[in-house]
Amino acid sequence: MSKSNKKSSAGSLFLAGSQIVLFCGLMFLHVGAMAQQAVSQNVSAPPANSNAANSDTVQASGRSVQLLPAAEPAAESPRTFKERFQDYRSATLSPWAVVMPAFGAGLSQLRNYPPEWNQGGEGFGKRVASGYAGSVIEDTISFSIAIFDHEDLRYPLSTYPKGAVLKRTGHTLAYTFIPKKEGGGRRFGWSRFVGAYGSGFIANTWYPAQHSNVHNALVLGSMNLAGDLGINLLKEFIRPHVEFGNTKKAVPTKTASTKKEEDKRGN
Repeated sequence: MSKSNKKSSAGSLFLAGSQIVLFCGLMFLHVGAMAQQAVSQNVSAPPANSNAANSDTVQASGRSVQLLPAAEPAAESPRTFKERFQDYRSATLSPWAVVMPAFGAGLSQLRNYPPEWNQGGEGFGKRVASGYAGSVIEDTISFSIAIFDHEDLRYPLSTYPKGAVLKRTGHTLAYTFIPKKEGGGRRFGWSRFVGAYGSGFIANTWYPAQHSNVHNALVLGSMNLAGDLGINLLKEFIRPHVEFGNTKKAVPTKTASTKKEEDKRGN
């Protein structure tokens, strides 16, 4: 067996092993999220006999007070197709949509992969165009699947303190691969995985024949997932400085006193 074949087989085994570890880790996060949701529901639910006990107490005291069960918080209404399409358009057409493809193109340029695309500006342009096209295909597939299984792929910023780097990173990792679902709770992000690897296999078709294989398609799909995680990390940690679609920096409201001061300065 030649050295190139040995390197290829070793790379394939490493990729397969890393994907198995990633899948097991994500399933662990999924089970943890479901358990946390069940615990929160049990904690928030009042005891079954609480209303009966309260009503007995009221009747014994002779007060004509009617006790009503606490109103449950209203579930978020399902998002419309127009709202989802606005998110899709923001994800595919905003300047930030080129950040990860450009970063991946830079890494491929350093590796000179594929070598048939050469170096220089022309080679970098081909790699950026390939990465961006793959990103658009991924977003399109994910957009279609999320409509049917009611995933909400918008990233919710964490409420942890600024210095809680590990907790914020864990929050980003969890919500990237186990997003929210309409009606409450969370679910495994099938749309993200199908979109990432579906895009990888489609993008694999325009690579040079020597590199267009299953291994390359799986690598492209994994890079798509890494790009999704990277974008959400940027949203989480650079949020005071930039805007990412629906994730916006809070604008301070003007009080009556501040308006009066501005009017005095203007006069």
